[in-house]
Amino acid sequence: MGTALETLLHCLRYLLLPCVLALGTVGLAHGGDAQQVFRVGITSFRDKSVTLREWSPTMDYLADKIPGSRFVAVPMSLREFEAAVSRHEIDFVITNPEHYILLETVHGVSRVATLVKRENGVLVNQFGGVIFTRADRADIHDLGDVKGKRIASVDRSSFAAFLLQYDLLKEHDVDVDRDCHVDFLGFPQDLSVRAVLDGRADVGFVRSSVLEAMAREGKIELAQIRILHPTRAGEFPFLISTGLFPEWPFAAAPQVPIDIRNQVAAALLTMPPDAPAARSARYYRWSTPVEYLSVQNLMRRHHIYPYDKIEAITLRELFQQYAVHVVAATLTLILVMASLYLRARRLNAALSRSRQALDHQAHYDALTGLPNRNLLDYDLERALSQARRTGQEFALCLMDLDGFKPINDRWGHKVGDEVLREIARRLQHGLRAGDRVARWGGDEFVLLLGGVATRQQLTEIIERILHSVAMPLDSCSGAQVCASIGVSLYPQTATDAEGLLKSADEAMYKAKHAGGNRFVSPA
Repeated sequence: MGTALETLLHCLRYLLLPCVLALGTVGLAHGGDAQQVFRVGITSFRDKSVTLREWSPTMDYLADKIPGSRFVAVPMSLREFEAAVSRHEIDFVITNPEHYILLETVHGVSRVATLVKRENGVLVNQFGGVIFTRADRADIHDLGDVKGKRIASVDRSSFAAFLLQYDLLKEHDVDVDRDCHVDFLGFPQDLSVRAVLDGRADVGFVRSSVLEAMAREGKIELAQIRILHPTRAGEFPFLISTGLFPEWPFAAAPQVPIDIRNQVAAALLTMPPDAPAARSARYYRWSTPVEYLSVQNLMRRHHIYPYDKIEAITLRELFQQYAVHVVAATLTLILVMASLYLRARRLNAALSRSRQALDHQAHYDALTGLPNRNLLDYDLERALSQARRTGQEFALCLMDLDGFKPINDRWGHKVGDEVLREIARRLQHGLRAGDRVARWGGDEFVLLLGGVATRQQLTEIIERILHSVAMPLDSCSGAQVCASIGVSLYPQTATDAEGLLKSADEAMYKAKHAGGNRFVSPA
């Protein structure tokens, strides 16, 4: 009787919910401008007030980009998430990869973007785990030597500072639960590092980047550390023992309409790098969502919830007990699956087109079609990485148009836009294959000139660009512009992106103050 009553009340609640929401919407409309309110659940490992303060600027940024909306950050513990998502109290989630897989599997949330961080001057949207010991430990050199040792870690539930290392050692026939003793010291992960260096533990588990961060802060010297099972993962900039796994996702609950998901994705992907909202929450930007299958597979291997249950009945027993029902259900399922397959193909095609459009919008300037600042970040980091490997020089040029403002003032911004498009085409045609040009903003452009063997060759290229820009304009007869160009060289001027851009900017202003239609490069 009690179960039937609970079921009836449960059904009534969901039947009445639309009416309550409709009345709430009417109330908002009468009380002022109606707003759609979206609650964003955020996993909070620290004090919830800290999490709220860090992520509120991101909520304000989304509300500013999506008219008529308001986004509210809701810091939660992992335990609170389950109940809130079940009751449809949360529209979006920002959480760690393991927790995301749980929410995806049990509640059907779907990712719209993945967090990107900037570490050691490199953009990364992945992380891994590190297993380490003291460099002077003569008895610990490989993973097999971890057997019988005391391990320092933060917590058994930590994905990056326990589960990844646990999984790797299991592959190498080391069962941490059976063969080792683990001290869980809690956060911050610095505690595990200090325990190893002080001799209170033999081996430590931490997330990638922790050791380098402590070295930068002067807390340790990397020479004190020996990495067990060191692994190379492309251009990943940190010491690592395990494979790489995707960073935190921004995901949507099933009830969120697809147009709202797309608007949120577009807003996140076009967020300027290192924007105030990003700095507040200590990330760099967002990327298109990456694949989280590697996280799911690890959870399956170790029977982590929701993959912790073993089927109580075999397929053969199921057929024996429910043969008629199974056949009927199978036929129905085939028909439903065929229908869903056709619908899914149409949705996937539409989603693919939508993601391609969002990716182009995030990386290319809408006016000129040139790469924008976001794509320039990647191009510049790639140029730096290649130059460090090969020892070749390259030039970064920051160009500002002289005489452009009077065109806007006299002929209007529509003509000014045409002039910018014409200048962009001239720059593209004037560069060599392999060189890159991007719109920096306004009437400023950035040129990446690779393989510059001599100063004379660099001078010829830039003078050709100056001549091309100064030619009469087809889009504005009677007007003319020229350019002031500042040049910085790798590695003579600077060895990182920030230094190259700063030097080029200073040189560009020297060229402008000298009368324009010229370039200034390092002596």
